[in-house]
Amino acid sequence: MAAHDWIGNLVQNGTISPITLDSAAEANYSEVALNAVTYDGQYYGVPYCVETLGLFVNKDLTDVTEPATIEELVAAGQASGADVVLSLPVGESGDAYHMEPLYTSGGGYLFGTKDDGSLDSTDVGVGGEGSIAAAKKIGELGEQGVLATSVTGDNAISLFTEGKAAYLISGPWALGDINTAGINFELSKIPGFEGMDDARPFAGVNAFYVAAKGANKAFAETFVADVAKDSTIAEAMYAINPLPPVQEDLASKLESSDANMVKFMEFAENADPMPAIPEMSAIWGPLGMAEANIVGGSDPESTMTSAGDEIKSTLGL
Repeated sequence: MAAHDWIGNLVQNGTISPITLDSAAEANYSEVALNAVTYDGQYYGVPYCVETLGLFVNKDLTDVTEPATIEELVAAGQASGADVVLSLPVGESGDAYHMEPLYTSGGGYLFGTKDDGSLDSTDVGVGGEGSIAAAKKIGELGEQGVLATSVTGDNAISLFTEGKAAYLISGPWALGDINTAGINFELSKIPGFEGMDDARPFAGVNAFYVAAKGANKAFAETFVADVAKDSTIAEAMYAINPLPPVQEDLASKLESSDANMVKFMEFAENADPMPAIPEMSAIWGPLGMAEANIVGGSDPESTMTSAGDEIKSTLGL
């Protein structure tokens, strides 16, 4: 089992084999899950669960639980008197994963797409017009103190569970701490900037794979076929480690007891599968650092352009 964005490297190295899903299994999976495990037109994994980002709202601090825009969120957070308007991990080195919904809403993209819908690694969006527009909006949030490099992956959730933040952008992994803290919260989709694109976070799909040279490959293929057949195995695993489902029948069962987990599944349908191509490794560092510097006050256009140049140089473009 592994995240779907491993697929590109695993296929390149001849480590995993394509798998087949029957029509009933296909119909039961969410579209984003199937897209995530597709590489070069073939399925290489059997989806198990999905993770993406949502907006947690402290209802004791604000009654604006479904802000339509980032601007409305900022105004409500400021009016709440909270110490932190929006707890979103940035850190000194940046956090391109958590910043992705703001980056995409501003018009940024990572890789273009080919006619067949697959990613075009020669078309890098960082440094392009959309990324610069996004950088300027992110810079404005930094100037307003809405985003800060002092908020990191280590303290973003705790700022919310301690009642210091009106809003938090995080994933299903935050639910345990938030529920334990007894925060009166609402989970909503992340809004985009006013008059700009929708906020599209990443979706990460965990999947089962079949080792191409496994000693018991036939047994592995039978097992993943049983995983795909219905949600029995996923339901048993959910009882041990609750994660947002990718199978429609399991989501229906969980609707009444675990509505927030099902919400994350719904949010994932409007998210972009994290690029599974090997070239994605060149994106994380430069884009994250650029966003952190922009939040810290660096010029948005030149900073984002430099990040794009660095990425293209690494990729030999």
